[in-house]
Amino acid sequence: MIHLICPNPAIDRTLLVENFTAERPNRPYEVKEFAGGKSFNVAYAMDFEDASVPYCIHTILGGQNGEYLKELASTRDIQLDKTDVEVNTRFCNIIVDTKASKIYPIYENSFVLDALLLDKFTKQLLNAINPQDTVVFSGSLMKGMPDNYIAQIQEQLKGQNIRFFVDTSGSALIEAYKGSPEVIKINDEELGELVPDHTFNELEDYAQFLKSETAAPISYFIVTLGAKGVIAKLNQQVYHLFVPPVQAKNPIACGDFFLGGLVKYLTLGHLEDIDVLKKAVSYSTANVLNGFPE
Repeated sequence: MIHLICPNPAIDRTLLVENFTAERPNRPYEVKEFAGGKSFNVAYAMDFEDASVPYCIHTILGGQNGEYLKELASTRDIQLDKTDVEVNTRFCNIIVDTKASKIYPIYENSFVLDALLLDKFTKQLLNAINPQDTVVFSGSLMKGMPDNYIAQIQEQLKGQNIRFFVDTSGSALIEAYKGSPEVIKINDEELGELVPDHTFNELEDYAQFLKSETAAPISYFIVTLGAKGVIAKLNQQVYHLFVPPVQAKNPIACGDFFLGGLVKYLTLGHLEDIDVLKKAVSYSTANVLNGFPE
């Protein structure tokens, strides 16, 4: 089972408009609503194509919006492990101006994650995880979680042969890195936070780091480089993949779709490592060519 960690979900409403302006009412020509949060986007990518892998999203929901998010997830057969909160689940609006190629994300604040709710969520998560399962942390830690929250989960599951995927930043990344997760997927800025003593100007700088003793404990170490593509250490091999530039319609969630493809095909295990990376890149690229997370 793959456990996707998403304590801070939202109902994502994406609105497609033309020539967004403050001078007159803006009327979207298409609107779609999705169960949202990074782990949900990862799940949408994992559900693409025929082969499937079992997964569950661990989340915190409340109020009528929480019930609606459950309905949205149910329409896609997404299994939820839900912790209840009294506060209504938030909405996030993503306005996409398809004429000007501009994105306006408007995100509501979330509930306050206090110590009691965090403890309840964590106990429920740990009780659901079995030996040899996979745990995926994507995105920043929720406010109220300690910087070493991922590291705490790693420590409590030590010895159970759990496969960890980590896609986060800042102090949470630094702490999780100490636990040597099997997979780290970050961007170039996040790499700079992880190893501030290193300088990365050329592709060779990234390649040398990935070949170094510092990166050695991480079996799959992937660094996305924006327009320069992605450079990755997959076991002992280092690869650089580059996709010709595309006209992005909506770049939101492209990193999540990359991670979803990576998790899915590493779990299935029937592709060579380089082909898994190609799948992840293609999923990310396909997502930016759509107005919605699809």
